[in-house]
Amino acid sequence: MSEQEKNSLLLRDSINSFMKDYNKEKGYSFIISNTNLDNLLYADEQYNITQEVVDGLNARYSSPASK
Repeated sequence: MSEQEKNSLLLRDSINSFMKDYNKEKGYSFIISNTNLDNLLYADEQYNITQEVVDGLNARYSSPASK
């Protein structure tokens, strides 16, 4: 891994850690950035629908063997 990638990961981890601590006091549901790189800095886990989306996609998937 390049040195720049390592530094970017360290910076991102540092920002994520700070945002979690910062939000313990503030209580926001979302914290949004105004940059073009990563618009969502923090989101409350209750809004994470990743597993629902994966389950829905898997339910719609039909493997070639089962056709």
